[in-house]
Amino acid sequence: MLGVLHTLVVMLTLTLTSCANDDDYRAPGTIPETDYDFSFTYDGTTGYVYIIQEHTKGTNGFPVVIMADGYTQKEITSGEYDKIVNNAVSAMKSLKPMTDLIDYLDIYKVVVASEESGIDYKKHNTAFKTYLESKNSTNVWGDSVKIKNFTYFTLRQNESRLDNALSIVLLNSSEYAGVTLMQLDTHVEDSIPLGWSLSYVPAYATVSNGDNVFNELIQHEAVGHGIGKLADEYYYNDIPTDEEIADFRHCQKYGWSLNIKYFDDEETGAIDSKYLYRADKTLKYYVQKSENPSDDRLSPFANDSRYADENCKWIQGGFTFITLTNTYCGEDMEFIEEDGSKHMESPNLCKSHFYRSSGISIMGDVVTYVDLKFNILSRMALYRRINRVANGAGWKFDYSAFMNFDKPSSSTSNTKRLYAKKPTPYYNYNKRNVEESNKKKAKPVILR
Repeated sequence: MLGVLHTLVVMLTLTLTSCANDDDYRAPGTIPETDYDFSFTYDGTTGYVYIIQEHTKGTNGFPVVIMADGYTQKEITSGEYDKIVNNAVSAMKSLKPMTDLIDYLDIYKVVVASEESGIDYKKHNTAFKTYLESKNSTNVWGDSVKIKNFTYFTLRQNESRLDNALSIVLLNSSEYAGVTLMQLDTHVEDSIPLGWSLSYVPAYATVSNGDNVFNELIQHEAVGHGIGKLADEYYYNDIPTDEEIADFRHCQKYGWSLNIKYFDDEETGAIDSKYLYRADKTLKYYVQKSENPSDDRLSPFANDSRYADENCKWIQGGFTFITLTNTYCGEDMEFIEEDGSKHMESPNLCKSHFYRSSGISIMGDVVTYVDLKFNILSRMALYRRINRVANGAGWKFDYSAFMNFDKPSSSTSNTKRLYAKKPTPYYNYNKRNVEESNKKKAKPVILR
């Protein structure tokens, strides 16, 4: 769902207090305490800031501000607030290229107490007024103006740092949900995107088979969308509107969605069995007709033997769109469901203007039994954005330097689930009555 963020309201009085610091940046976030780095008050709410990581690479740090909503004073005192923030930091660096880029980040924890515990489908008296949109959507709503101001004050009212910051708000909920708001900044060079981002992620997100998918959502929403400004690679049997196509092409001029390509010609294609992993009841198929790379994004990798295993080609379906033709491809193929069961099926032919660059990806639908990873164009986008923010406008992207950094032989994860243990959640609304397969995934929101 595309939207517009109105101009920020006039900022309220700020109280900024510096505190003694014994260099124990990972101290518990009990309120009040004297070991936080500083505090501020905005809109009647006080935030206590802890610097939990300072960059050790790059001239500047890429700022990441993590806070949570729906946690009471009691839950903060118990250490649960600190636990989920630490989980988020661990999740961010759990996949390449973030395992090698994490040292470019400045990471802040902002501790803020809510009057009520838990986040669900209704508005409650919480610090940032977050709530889940509906039982049929993964969208999340909240007071984004207040969150942006909290980020601004955390970064010592530095406008330039705010413009490139990522804010993460962890929700006291186990529902399968999540969305990212991305600011469109048109002052770019070399098509490397700028602009503030805000990712909402439930701290205990669990799917119907009992798997906790928090790490995957952090990687998809906060890292993929929030830092990389990447597009979704999953898709539904749907046709994009002219406005959606125009938005995609406009944003891509400023470095967004570099993991997706729009082709003017819409060709009908068949399933490519090399990429086939499963079909589900919504008739989404993971891979269709592949095209040889036709622009400079994929060509350098397609022509490099080190990337042979990644099979760098454009594949039909992406940016949430594909169209099934209701004409069968005439070839029975084996499909594997998420529960491991198999069946033979003759899938539909399909067509699409939007192509993605890999069959499976953390930016697409996550399959439990395949390795989770960012594909090559996603890794490149993350590398470019973090280095530009961390090193300034003088930094220039170089394919050879990136390839040496990327080390393609070790670019994938060896885990099937990044965080498989189902947690005992710390929230009031603990009855999951919606399966994730019944939810329409929320697209990133464009902030202009």
